[in-house]
Amino acid sequence: MAGIPDKPWFKSRLKALHKSQRGLAAHLGLDAARITEIFNNKRRVSYDEAVDMAEFFETDLDEIVGRLGKTYTSPARKRIPAVGYVGAGEVIFAMDDHERGAGLDEIEILPGGAENAFVVVVRGDSMAPRFKDGEYLGYSRAHGLDPERCCGVECVVQTRDGRKLVKVLARGRKRGTFNLVSVNDAVPTERDVELEWVAPVVWHRLKI
Repeated sequence: MAGIPDKPWFKSRLKALHKSQRGLAAHLGLDAARITEIFNNKRRVSYDEAVDMAEFFETDLDEIVGRLGKTYTSPARKRIPAVGYVGAGEVIFAMDDHERGAGLDEIEILPGGAENAFVVVVRGDSMAPRFKDGEYLGYSRAHGLDPERCCGVECVVQTRDGRKLVKVLARGRKRGTFNLVSVNDAVPTERDVELEWVAPVVWHRLKI
């Protein structure tokens, strides 16, 4: 039976994780006022948002659904293969990113989760806390192959020397080269890199 959100639990969980409602809003792509509405039972939480909340609160989906006081009919999910690794600090060369690949693992994605995307697994922490080691990324070549149009965007890239990385793209000093920027400030920017291809990250999440 549907009930009301367990506001004290959410507040104590935020405190325990050293996180904030503003951070939750950013994670969900919502205005901060919408989070207050959720906790005051004045805004509905979609199934996809509940999944993202579970990730943010570092707990399972059933816990979040229970604390929200809601019931959901789980939508049908499609399983797609993770076709390789992508480096976020580690150097990755081998990645089977074609449709015939059997994949190293499979991940369930929700409707609207870019089912035509390739899925890769992050290795390393150069993009933490945005993308964590072991997290799944979906990228699609259909969402932009022109590096010039992908500057400022988190992308999966293949460098001219064959490395597969996830980085934020920026223009290099030399024509046709790009800087590969990490989120982790401890990892220096790799400058003036030549790329074979680039594809924006279209979704990411822990395995569910």
